[in-house]
Amino acid sequence: MNDALLISGAKIAGSVALLALVLWSVSQLAKIAKLDPEIGRKLVHISLGLYCLTFPYVFRDAWEVAATCALAVGVFLLARGTMRGSLGGGLHAVTRTSYGELLFAVSVALLFWLKDGHFISVSMHHKAQIGPVLYMLPILILTLCDAASAVLGSRYGKRVFSIEEGSKSVEGVVVFAVTAWLLSLIVVLLLTNIGRGEVVLLAFITAAFGALLEAASWRGLDNLFVPLGLYFLLANLLHLGVGQLSIIAGLFFGLLLLLMYMTRNRPGEERHFLAIGSTLFFCIAIFAEPSSLVMPTVVVATYFAADAVRKRERPPFDALNVLLVVLAVALFYFVISHFAQMDTIFGFNLSFAALAAGISARFAQQLWRCVLVVIIAWAAMSVRTYWAAGQSQAGLIFTMAALGAIMLVAIAGWMLRRRDFDRPWMMLGALSMAIGFASVPLWPRA
Repeated sequence: MNDALLISGAKIAGSVALLALVLWSVSQLAKIAKLDPEIGRKLVHISLGLYCLTFPYVFRDAWEVAATCALAVGVFLLARGTMRGSLGGGLHAVTRTSYGELLFAVSVALLFWLKDGHFISVSMHHKAQIGPVLYMLPILILTLCDAASAVLGSRYGKRVFSIEEGSKSVEGVVVFAVTAWLLSLIVVLLLTNIGRGEVVLLAFITAAFGALLEAASWRGLDNLFVPLGLYFLLANLLHLGVGQLSIIAGLFFGLLLLLMYMTRNRPGEERHFLAIGSTLFFCIAIFAEPSSLVMPTVVVATYFAADAVRKRERPPFDALNVLLVVLAVALFYFVISHFAQMDTIFGFNLSFAALAAGISARFAQQLWRCVLVVIIAWAAMSVRTYWAAGQSQAGLIFTMAALGAIMLVAIAGWMLRRRDFDRPWMMLGALSMAIGFASVPLWPRA
C-alpha cells in the first residue's frame, strides 16, 4: 500500500512539475522570440493536451488524475497572479479574458473519471464499455483542432461574427470542423471495432457538433463545452448502426442549416444565444432522452416571459448566464448519475421546476404571475415524476413534496427582489440543485 501511494505521489508530482516546466519554457520563449500572444498560448495548450493523452497509460485511478488536475489549477492560479512574469507569459499575453486553462484541468479530470461510458438511465449503465476513445478523441480534438482554428482563424479569418466578448471567424470554424473530421476518422477506426459506414457518419457528426460548440463558446468555455459535449455525443452514438446514425446526421445537418438561415439577420447577441442554446439542448436530448428537454425549456421560457413582462433593459448577454446555470444543473445530475449508478431524472426535473419558479418570483410584477409559473412548472415536472412513472404512491409522495420545494425557491426568488442583484442566476441555480439533491430519499425506485 505504501509503495503504491509513493508511486502515485511520484507520478502526480512529476506531472505537476512538467506543467510548471512547460509554462516557464513557453514564457521564456515568448520573451526571447517575441512570439505572437496567440501562438504562445496555443503552444502551452498543445503541449499539455498531448501529455494528457497519456493519462490512461500513466495513471490507474481517477483520484490520481483529480489530484494532478487540482494541483495544476493551483499552478495556473500562480501563473495568473504572483508568478505571472515567470510562468504566465505564454498564457496571459493575450488581451481577452479567458479561464480556458482552469476549465481544461476540470475537463481532463471529469473525462478520465467518466471515460468508460456514462448513461443517465440505470438500464443503460450496463452497456459494454467502449474503451479509451471516449477520453482520447475529445482531448485530441480540443488540443489540435482548437489550436489550428485559433491560429489560422486569427491570421486568415475575414468573415467574423460576434460572441459574448470579441469575435470569431467563419474560416476558423471551418478549419476546426475539417481537422476534427480527419482526427475522428483516424481515432475511431484505430480505437473501436465499429463498421466503416458508422465511422464516416460518426466522424461527420462529431466534427460538425464540435465546431458548433467551439464557435458558440466564450471566455475559454470551449475547454469545457467541447470535450464534455463530444463525450456525451460519443458515449451515446457509438452504439448505433448506420441507419440510426444516418437519421441523426441528417437531422443535425438540417437543423444546423435552419439555425444559420433563421439567424442570418439577427444581432450578434441573439445569434450567440441561439447557437449555445441549441447545442446545450442537443446534448441533453442525446444524453438522456428528448422528453428531458421539457423542464430546461420551461426555465428558458420563464426567463424570456419575465423579461417581456418587466420590460427592463437586460445586462449584456444576460441570457447566456441563464444557459450557463442550466448547463451547471444538468451536468451536476449527469455526474451524480454516474457516481451513484442511479436514475436522477426526479431530482433533475425538480431542480429545473424550482429554478423556473425562482426566476419568475424574482421578476414578476404581480403575485398571480408567480403562482401561475409555480403551477405550470409543477405540472410539467409531474408528467415524468408521477403520470409516466406508473402513478405509484411513491411517485405521488415525491410529486407533492416537490410542490413545497418549488414554492420554497419561489419565496427565495421573491425575497431577492429586495436585493440589488441584477444576475441572481447562480444563487437560484445553486439553491435549486441543493433542493433537488436533498430530495434523493423521496425518489421513487424502479
